[in-house]
Amino acid sequence: MKTLHKRRFKLPFIGTEQFRELMQIGVSYRQGFFYISNLNNVEKIVDSISEILKEEIRFTQTCNICDKEFLCTECKYYESCPSKNLPFNCICKTCSQQKNLYEQYVQRNIQRMKTRK
Repeated sequence: MKTLHKRRFKLPFIGTEQFRELMQIGVSYRQGFFYISNLNNVEKIVDSISEILKEEIRFTQTCNICDKEFLCTECKYYESCPSKNLPFNCICKTCSQQKNLYEQYVQRNIQRMKTRK
């Protein structure tokens, strides 16, 4: 199993057809690296990259509170999570143990919305 970062990963040389397919399903390419730019077809992205690499892949998660990168296997909800190992944001173990977690989550998302304008 190979672990990838959703914002920056390398793939071996792929042909024009595979490159086009990746671009159409939500993967982009810049300065020698691929990254996921659209999560609408995330399962298809995972399947396509797994096929290219000829092994199962998983993506790191980005903590919604502290921006730390971590693996799903660190989470106590790993077994029951429907989106494990997909390139989404989640909450890391350290942040999930904080007392005012919900307030921090809301504040962080407000900050993100302000910076995207």
